[in-house]
Amino acid sequence: MNVIYSIGAESHFNISSYSSRTRNVNALKKWKTVESKLLYSSSFLSIFDDTVVLPTGKQLSYNTIGLQDFVSVLATVDDKIVMIEILRYPRNAVSLEIPSGHIEERETPKESAFRELLEETGYSAKHLEPMFSYNPLSRSTQKAHLFLAKDLKKGNQMLEETEQINVKLVPIADIEKLLAEGKITHAPTLLALQRYLLMNIGLLFYAS
Repeated sequence: MNVIYSIGAESHFNISSYSSRTRNVNALKKWKTVESKLLYSSSFLSIFDDTVVLPTGKQLSYNTIGLQDFVSVLATVDDKIVMIEILRYPRNAVSLEIPSGHIEERETPKESAFRELLEETGYSAKHLEPMFSYNPLSRSTQKAHLFLAKDLKKGNQMLEETEQINVKLVPIADIEKLLAEGKITHAPTLLALQRYLLMNIGLLFYAS
């Protein structure tokens, strides 16, 4: 699926075609992994010390992080976005976000998105559409999947022991102001909201 940027009536830029041409011209060379040693592991993350060989032939040590893939869900209802106020440790600060969570074993990203939305907000979605995916960290292969949820039905939250969450229905008209004032600092939420606003004003759309 190609992403098309449109500004005005006549300016169109196909970023997929541009990226593929750029990769062919640059011909960037991959690093070679000689060995990967596990330094630390928990249910949340793993830390590795990799021995790698650069394209120049130089060998060096490079630390990497193993993290679970996760989903974030931008859900809309009655011209409002379903957001959560959640306490984030170790900052011990309240953060305004869209629902997010790790993908569990044997779960697809879409299944995880349905589950996380229901657990954290109590809303179930009839329709769920993928927005985009990205890699949050340069030293990890972790992948984040963002979804757009529509046709919601209200139910009950199913929070985990460590979660303190208040559900907030934020008018779409207020989102730009919240972003401009720096009231939202959660990276997946920032990306999802900015993409959603661009789509709403016609600066971004999808073409098959």
